[in-house]
Amino acid sequence: MKDLKDIFKTAVDKIKSTVEKEDIPLKDAFEEMDRELEEAEAAYGKPLFPDDGEKISIDEHYMKLLGFKSEENVGFDEIKAHYETLMKKFAPENFADDKKKKAAEKRIGMIKQAYQYFENKHATQHEEEEN
Repeated sequence: MKDLKDIFKTAVDKIKSTVEKEDIPLKDAFEEMDRELEEAEAAYGKPLFPDDGEKISIDEHYMKLLGFKSEENVGFDEIKAHYETLMKKFAPENFADDKKKKAAEKRIGMIKQAYQYFENKHATQHEEEEN
């Protein structure tokens, strides 16, 4: 595992260089910053800025797990399409390394759980609309 100081410095340097570019839209700069922080957290192996006591709804949790931003307004059809893409991407047979295969299996389980939550919610809403 890398030293936290080196990880942070690398991430900050990359973020600075992105933000200092005059020709990059602010939205793209923020997305690049998010990617750099995610890479730094992956290298460190845990969150750099843990959310102490912050609570999110189950909807937000599952949206994030499926790769959507919590503020995105997506319909069930989009969730379903993205679910199918994720199932293919993280299919354990795509990974030769046993450690990666086990991680993929765990991820598939979480993806299925999130999808089932939205599938049940969609079915319930659909039934209410019919009545």
